[in-house]
Amino acid sequence: MSEAEVSLLLAIHLISSERASSDVQVALDGAQVKIGDNHHFNVVEFMQARDWQQEQASDRWQCNYTNAKFNRSIVVHSQSGHGDVTAELGNGESLLVESKKGTLTNSKSSSEYPLIREAIGQLITLESIPPKVQLAVAVPHGERFVKLAMRWRKAPLILRTGILLLTVSPTGEVDGWK
Repeated sequence: MSEAEVSLLLAIHLISSERASSDVQVALDGAQVKIGDNHHFNVVEFMQARDWQQEQASDRWQCNYTNAKFNRSIVVHSQSGHGDVTAELGNGESLLVESKKGTLTNSKSSSEYPLIREAIGQLITLESIPPKVQLAVAVPHGERFVKLAMRWRKAPLILRTGILLLTVSPTGEVDGWK
């Protein structure tokens, strides 16, 4: 799964599960979507396949996406430094998520370990955060990611910081909420 897919599926989950009490912001690096003439991920088609439409028809992927079933939007932009997925939660906290790409099946290389560690490092070195914030890492729901997340959710410093380790399936289910 690409990082863009993880972030967008998490955003859809936040709205459909009614965890979000605001629109959900998703920051995608333009290189995740397109480099030159090479298209890597079609945001508009991905969202349309899940019944999310551009608020105003456009050839740009950075825009607001709405779904008639929900009163919240997904705002996709390309501004870095704000977290990959952000939203206000129903409990009054701000959610700030770092997402990572990865495989769903086991491969010879084990990229899952450094990817989760990188995301945790990004979160704990943020220079500013909202006052009441829930920090989280979101990764694909692949076998190795699930095993690491389950183990590291019990790690003393993960418990102390309260960082959530979320796994996101291709069908939009999210595991790891408190």
